[in-house]
This record gives sequence, C-alpha cells and structure tokens, in this order.
Amino acid sequence: MRFLRCFAFLVVGLVHGSCLPVVEGAELDLSDQQIRLTLLHTSDIHSRLLPYDFRPLRTDIDLGLIPEAGPFGGATRMASIIKRERKKADRVLHLDSGDSFQGAPIFNINFGEVEYRFLSLLGLDAAVIGNHEFDAGAFNFTKQAKESARFPVLVANYEWEDYRSPVANNPSNTTALYTQPYTIRNVGGLRVGIIGLGNIGSLNSIVEQGNSLQAIPLEQNEVVRGYVDFLRPAVDLIVITSHAGLTEDQDLVEGYEAFYEWGIAKKYVKRTNSPWALLESFGPTNDANEPTDDSTIVRVTIPGVEGIDAILGGHLHIVLNPPQLLRDPNGRRVILSHGGAFSKYVNRLDLVIQMPPKLGDKSEGGEILSHDFKVFPIDSVWCDDGLHQLYRDQFWNAGAFIADPRVQAGVEKCKAEEDKDTSQLLLNYITDLDAKIALTTLFAYAPNDIARRNNSTGGDSPLGNITADSMRKRRGIEAEIAITNSLGIRDNLYAGPVSIESMFNVFPFENTINVMFLSGREMQELFDFITERSTGRGCVSQAQVSGARFTMDCAQAQLNQLRIPCDPTGDASECPNDGRTGGRQPWQCLTDATSGGGRCWSSPATNLTINGQPVQLNESYRIAVNDYIARGGSGFLVLKRNTTRIESGIPLRDSLIGFMQNFCTCNDLLSGNVDSYGNTIGANQQVCGTRDPARPSKWNVDPQQVSFCTQAKAFSDRLTVDDGNGCTCLGAFRGDASCPGAKDIAAQCQRDLPPGPFTGKCSCRDALAGDPVCGTVTRAVQNFCENPTRIPIASGIEDGRIGRRVK
Repeated sequence: MRFLRCFAFLVVGLVHGSCLPVVEGAELDLSDQQIRLTLLHTSDIHSRLLPYDFRPLRTDIDLGLIPEAGPFGGATRMASIIKRERKKADRVLHLDSGDSFQGAPIFNINFGEVEYRFLSLLGLDAAVIGNHEFDAGAFNFTKQAKESARFPVLVANYEWEDYRSPVANNPSNTTALYTQPYTIRNVGGLRVGIIGLGNIGSLNSIVEQGNSLQAIPLEQNEVVRGYVDFLRPAVDLIVITSHAGLTEDQDLVEGYEAFYEWGIAKKYVKRTNSPWALLESFGPTNDANEPTDDSTIVRVTIPGVEGIDAILGGHLHIVLNPPQLLRDPNGRRVILSHGGAFSKYVNRLDLVIQMPPKLGDKSEGGEILSHDFKVFPIDSVWCDDGLHQLYRDQFWNAGAFIADPRVQAGVEKCKAEEDKDTSQLLLNYITDLDAKIALTTLFAYAPNDIARRNNSTGGDSPLGNITADSMRKRRGIEAEIAITNSLGIRDNLYAGPVSIESMFNVFPFENTINVMFLSGREMQELFDFITERSTGRGCVSQAQVSGARFTMDCAQAQLNQLRIPCDPTGDASECPNDGRTGGRQPWQCLTDATSGGGRCWSSPATNLTINGQPVQLNESYRIAVNDYIARGGSGFLVLKRNTTRIESGIPLRDSLIGFMQNFCTCNDLLSGNVDSYGNTIGANQQVCGTRDPARPSKWNVDPQQVSFCTQAKAFSDRLTVDDGNGCTCLGAFRGDASCPGAKDIAAQCQRDLPPGPFTGKCSCRDALAGDPVCGTVTRAVQNFCENPTRIPIASGIEDGRIGRRVK
C-alpha cells in the first residue's frame, strides 16, 4: 500500500485535446499482416563508459558474464553490439530506461555530457529520466539534455512548475522545454507510442512543495491511463520506458492499493471508466458508506492501465530473463522486461505483431502474438558466442579459461571489433580524466574482499564499519557517533591492490561529511527510523554506524505497522501482551495521523548505547553524517528538521582513503613491536588490528593478515636473492642489461618463485613476468609487487554493532 496524499493528478485537459498526436514518417498499409519489431534495451548505465573490473555475482554468471573475462562493460563494446543487432532486423527501436548518469569518475569530471553524447551517437530513439540524472542538480540535467541529447528525454509523471511563466534562474524554465511525456516513432510504417515513467520513490523530496527539482509528481496509473487513451487512436503499439521500479511497473498493469484523502479520491471512485474501488474509510460515513468529510482518509484500489503492450524497465539493476507476462484489467498480456545495469548487458526483445484487418481501424491497434528475448553479456569476449558456449560446456580451473590460446585470440578479435566512432568520442574525455584524477594510484592492499553488505545477519558490514569509523575519527570532525546510509556505499573493496579508481566505485557520489548536534531523544528517533526503514527491506540495515551499538527489532516494527487501536488518553493497556522480552521498550498509545484515533507503538530500536553508555534522552551528541541524509535523503527527516548542520567539505571518499593510509603495513605487523597492553604497534606508533569490543584496551590482529604478510615477505625476499652472477629475479623480470640471460632466468623465476600477492587479475609473480593473462599491468601495480610489505593492509570486520531481531 502507499500513502500518496501529496501526489498531484493529471488534469484530463493536459492530454486530451481536440486533435490527435502527429505521427511523422511514411504511411504504409500494414493491415492484416504479421510484422516484426525488435526492441533493443539498455538501462542504468551509470557512467560505465570505460571497461571496469568487478567480481560477477552468480546471477551475472547465469546471464552469461564470464568471471575471468574481465574487464566488463564499456561504451565501445555496447555500441558495437547495438549497431550489429540493428543490422540484423528490419524494424528496430533502441530505448533506454534511465540512470545513464553517475557511477564512474567520468561523470564526476563531465557531469553527464559524455553519457548523453554517447547515447546520441548510438541513435537512441528515446530515454526516460532516471533519479541519478539529477545528482548534479536540476540545472545540470537541463544543460546536458539541451546541449548533448539528440533523442527524446521522456517523463510523463513529473509536471515542471511555472513552465508557462518562466522566472529567472529557475531550472524548471528550461527543463520543461527539453523533456516530454511521450514520443511517437514510425518504424517502417509501424507507429509506436513511447511513454516515459520516472522514479518517485528514490526522490524523497519530490513529494514536498517547493522541492529543488521544481517538479510536481503525478500519480503514475492515472497519468499513463490518460496518455494511453490519448495515443491509442494514432498508434499501433504502446511501449512504456520506465525507471519507476519493478513493483511500480507491475502496479501500472495490475493496479495497487493506496491511501488518499476522500476529497481527492472521490471523483475517481465515482467515475464510470476504470473507477477506483473504495475499500475502507477512516471516518464518519453516510448511508452509501462514503465519507462525509473530504479530509477523511480512505483506502482505495487504483486499477491497472488497459492498452499497454510492453514495459521496458530499470532502476533495480536486475535482468528479467525471461520477461514477466502480466495481465491488464482486460486480460491482455503485457510484456515486462528489465535491462540490468552498469553497461553489463544489452537486451533484445523481438515481437511478432498481428496488425488489425482494416487500415485506419486503430481502436485496438496491433496485438503481440509472440516474443523472443536474448541477453548479450558484455565482457572481454563479448563478440564471440562460441567462447561463451565453451565456458559453459566444461569445468575450468582458476585462470585456465583466460589462458587458453583460443580465448586470448578471441579477446584480441573483440578488441578489434569495438566501435571506432565511440572510441573517437571518448578519446579526449579519457585524456582529460587521466590528467585530473590519478585513478591507478594504489594506497592500500586488501588480502580479502571487504564487503559492503552483511550477508550473515543483515547488520553492520565490514566496509560500512570502516567507512563510519573514518567519518567519526576524521581530523576536524571528531564526533561521538557517525552514520551513513548503506546504499551510499555502492561496491565492495575486492581482494588485491586498492586504487583510487576502486574508491570511486565504492563512492561514486560526491557526498561530504556533515557535523550535527542531536539530543538523545532525536538519537532514539533516528535509530527508530533506521530500524523501520530496514524492516521494509528484509531487516537488512539501511545505515552503517560508528560509536553506537543497537538492536533492530524488526518484529516490533512490524507490530507497530499493524496500527492496533488504543485510547490515546489511556495507559496503552489495550496493546498486546505477547510475552516478548529482551530489551523491548514499553508500549505507548500514539495519535494516528491517518485515522485520528490511537495506535499501539513501541520503539523498535532497542539496547541503544553511545560510547558504551545507554543513550541519555536529555544529552546532546555530536554526530557525523553524510550530506545526503543530513538534508533528508532516503527519508531521514529527523536530520532534515535539525538546524545545526555544519558542512565540512570533506568527501567520504577522501575520509576513507586517509583512514586506510594509516593502517599498518606488513612490515609493521611482522616487526614484533608491542605496547604495554600487548598490542602490535606500527612504525608511526599506530595500533594495528581492530579494537576488541569486550576489552577496550586490547586490539586484535587478524591471523589471516599475518599469514598474508608472512607470504608477502617470503616473496619479496626471494625476489631480490642474487643468483651468484649479479642477477635477481626482479632484475630478470625488468630485463636489466646487467643480468646475463635475463629472459631465461625470468622464465625460471616464474616457474620457481612463490606466486606472491594477488593483483586483482593474477599473481605478482606473473604480473612482473609479463604474463599475458594479467593484461595491462600499470606502473603502480609493478611498484607494489616489487615492494609488497610497505603498503598499508586494509581490512574490515563485522563486530555486531548492529544487532537484529526478527521474532
């Protein structure tokens, strides 16, 4: 259910006029024919225009990505696939489901210009606006849409404010001029109406008046219903390109329940066509069981939209393979496909359409008889289906597939087939990027993955913990508590050298640390909100914290959602005595804003301590948060209401880099230097390891780190052993002139040396030897492999600071 009282509604006059929409292109008689249409679909590119490394999930592998065939994605590969598939079909549309901005350093420098220029170069037919298109502000989006987009940018469910009476410096002046609710494409005589559906759920402030986007959100089903009715007489097929989300796409066809004020809902309940169903009223009613007061809250069912043929969706970064088949209120099939993310895939949906028997009879339009769907994974052998089949047909030991000569030849073949026009477009941007950000710089080494999610309990995560710790302890911040939203951490830190580029993957957004002062009551409210938000997401914590410990009682949050009636003037004795114990807060009877009566409620964030002490409701606490949630992002209204926000200007990315640069090196861990508590001490007198929650003065060093460092030192020592003729393995790998027979010695060293640390693609031994399996080895990686014990060792653990209760 949704509470959408703040949403405006599409006025019928906005879409229904006295004339039909204009359809350009040749008029062909396709009546009573079966024709084919191919829809190429991309989504959530997130600025991944350059190939990148990551560790594919099981779902990625099932969709065809080969784990050893990195790097993945990239605009030149995507362009080649789209151009290739266009040539294979007669009638083709390429649609994009939004969020082409934000997610890689090229956006941080160019703010979306290159993303829209790339899509324009591809001949994109239409794209919907994604929520991340506004990450650099509404004015920036408008600028990029105006100057770089040569395709229709669609969104039907935003109404830009004041577009009829422009005001100076108001970004809505021009935004309305460079977006549109729909477009029509004539594809070989087939007239396709394309409607854009934007996201509302991730743009929290858009439902508030005077929001920074200067946009009024419109209820999606009624908006689309209006445009479908408007377009149907003029088109043969209607396709939605959506960034609303999977559930919202399903609701568009199947309908959903929501809460509204009766004054808004009644005209839709009483209308003849597609009426809303009145399910429940929270106030006085008349003999017809209808509310007598327009301000009464009602629960209604908003019916699905009739007449949609297909939905190409995005936002959740998933691929629906095969596409879902939905049924609209008339029982017609609607195809729902989602396109994945991060330039990992191009989807192809082939439709067979039966055209109506009479030319000009457009009341029903064409009917989709059948469809076929294919996913094209984008890895380093993207152009060779045979190699993907080879990978699936047999078991491969680690490293064996990419080392196979057939695969190496395939990699080179695919490189040669990457789109030259796109390469030319990107050239200047890449040069500029290299000049402004030293992406290959290494500052730490991770012996193991540092995960951004807690996959065991759903509480605190290793990467979340060190992120929050870095915020709290940062010089100039020195807060008692730090909190950041979990979804602001966008990737893991993978085992191997940690580079500046990997930190842009973790923190693509330019979020900064803000300092605020909250009372203990506000702290309790803040952690209650975190628990409630996490409950709606499988009781997986939606925030990462430092300096505090608490338990998310998701079972209590669910009990609160039942809104059990009680007397707000009483003692909450009506609330259930269900025998739940263990830190549960007493029941309260709160006034319910929906019904006006009382409802049972108890704090769902329990056992809250700050710096080891129970939270004191009347105390003041210094807290570090990121600027996004400080301004109320992701629903953190308790922070938005607070007026003490101080902007530090310190990016979270820089905070974590600086924090990790002070971690101990292998030389520190193996030095044997200890303090009076028995803690290992580094050369800069820093304590190595992680604090023991049970013994504050004791720090524990991870035995796996010590094991790694022991092996790294053994490799480093062997690398510089003189063979008696003035030659070392390091000298042989370098091809030193003073090393006689360097080539033969290097081959022997590659056979005899221990592998050494992992570089992300191969071992240091193989990287220094120039093994082709390693791909391009940067100077920074070479330097690390030559001196692996001198770099800080990055690690993170789950320490139980966020507990979870589900029953």
